[in-house]
This record gives sequence, structure tokens and C-alpha cells, in this order.
Amino acid sequence: MTKRNKITFLIAEALLAVLAAYFFYSIFHGDVPPKKVAVIVENSGDKRWDSLLNGMKQAAKVQNLSLIICNTDEQESSEDEQEMIREQLENDVDAFIINPAPGQDTKQVLEQLQGTKPFVLIMQDIYSYEADAASSFVTVKPDNYKMGQELAEQMLKNTSGLMNGKRIGVVAGNARTEESRNRVRGFCEVMEAGGGRIIWKYNQESKEDAGEILKAKEKVDYLAVLDPYILDEVGEKAENGFYSGAEIYGIGTSIKAFSLLDAGKIQCLIVPDLYEVGYESMNEIASKLKNSWYQMESHETEIQVVYKKDLFSEDIERFLYSYE
Repeated sequence: MTKRNKITFLIAEALLAVLAAYFFYSIFHGDVPPKKVAVIVENSGDKRWDSLLNGMKQAAKVQNLSLIICNTDEQESSEDEQEMIREQLENDVDAFIINPAPGQDTKQVLEQLQGTKPFVLIMQDIYSYEADAASSFVTVKPDNYKMGQELAEQMLKNTSGLMNGKRIGVVAGNARTEESRNRVRGFCEVMEAGGGRIIWKYNQESKEDAGEILKAKEKVDYLAVLDPYILDEVGEKAENGFYSGAEIYGIGTSIKAFSLLDAGKIQCLIVPDLYEVGYESMNEIASKLKNSWYQMESHETEIQVVYKKDLFSEDIERFLYSYE
């Protein structure tokens, strides 16, 4: 064999080796579908989840994961959530991202899932009868207690701390959730220390018309609305910056809440970074699916204090971009 033929032969051998490696990879890897992650949140089609789902979708795209957003209405109990989990297990999903349902029994449902499929809880921990108890589950969420504290601090700040005699109504969502209980607890502890008089507290039950119930309650000077759904509803009905004679401060997660702030119907917003919640929760799941030995970690995400004057600042415009 001449030197030239020898070189040609070696090149051909190398090309065949490359082609063989390519076909081998294609057979075992090329047609493997992306792993599926089911997302279970209450009222999944609601606009308040836009930023959260955008964060998840972006991370899923980067991590080559298939996102299944379950079609849900209100999750009134652990049984509702258990049924949704069962349906997705039958759908052969590989992991879950879950906003836990109200009530103590949710713990048992999630303990049954643990060890079967990886999951991350978002927005809140499971509810517990113990006020400051934390579960052992992985969570990606804002500090709900801190959010309540921050809202009270802003209210005190705007009255120069002179809250003596001022009357306050506290409005929250389902009382059997970690989110509502810790937001109320954080707000009340700071406000009571600052001299504010909390006249009443209201937790919305399923399908109640919060607006009508609030109108029937004793008059107050300020409303602290700690639930985004109720904030949108009450804020929309405010007139000249007041609802039934009260100024509104609240926790919001929708574009509508920012519009109400811009219109002067809400005085101050505390806003969790839902894009970060979505992005980080999906990244934790992706790491676990890639490496079964990976120990997932909880994340505490940022919150923003927003006034009307802040809406066109660079930081807030960047923050609002995540809703698009």
C-alpha cells in the first residue's frame, strides 16, 4: 500500500468511526423526549401567575424540559390536590411544582408523593397548626411573614409613625394557608408595636364576595389587603383613593395591581418576584432530574416595595418586563 493510499484509508476509517459514534448517540439519546414537569397552582389561568409561568417556561426551555400546566380552578382541600397529582402520575410526569392546598392534611398527600417523584413547593409552605413551623419540603417562595411586616412598616412610615387612634382592617385569603397566616402575623405584630388599632381581621372563604363583606364591616381608616385576588377586586372599586372611606395598602402580583397603583386607587404595593420563583423552582427540578443524587435546596425570593412614583424607574420597568 502506497503512502497516499494509507492516508486515504486512515481518513476513511476515522470518518466511519465518527459516523458510527453519531448513529450510536442518535439511537440511545437523540430520540429521548424531554422529561415532563407538572405545575399545579390554584386557578392556573389567572393573570396573576403570568410572571411565575414566564419564569418557569424560560427555565424549562434552557433545561430542555416539557412543562405541563395543569388546568385547575380553586383548590379547596388536599383531596383536590391529591386527585390532580394522581392524574399527572398516570400521565407519566417526571416531577412536580406545586402550590400546596389549604389545610393540615396536605402534608400527608405530599409525604405519599415524596420518594416517588421529585417536587418543589412554591409561593408557600404547607399549613401547620404551629404558627412558625416549617416543613422539611423544598420550597421556593417569598418570606410571607416579612411581606406582612413590610406592608405595616410602609403604612407607619407614611403616617410618620403617628398611628395612635388610627383604625385598621386586615384582609387576607384562606386562613388555612401558610401564606395568609404568616402575612397576617407579620403585619399585626409590627402594626400593634407601632400603635395602630387593628379593629378587625377578615379571611376570605371560598366563593365569598369579599367586597360586599368589607362594606358591611365597621369603618376603618386603612385597609391592609394581604391577598392579591382581593386586592384587585377591592382596588378596582376604590374611589378617589379610598374604599369605603379607607386607604388601601396591599400585596399584589398582577399587572392590574400596578394599574390600580398608577391610578391612585392603591397607596402602596408589596410585590413578590414571581418570575424568580418560577425560574428557580424549575432549575431545582432540572438539577434533580439530571442527577438523582442532587439534594434540592429551598430558596427565599426577593420582594419589592412599589409606590406610584416608582413605576417608571429602571428597576421597576425591568421587573414589569417579566409579566410580558
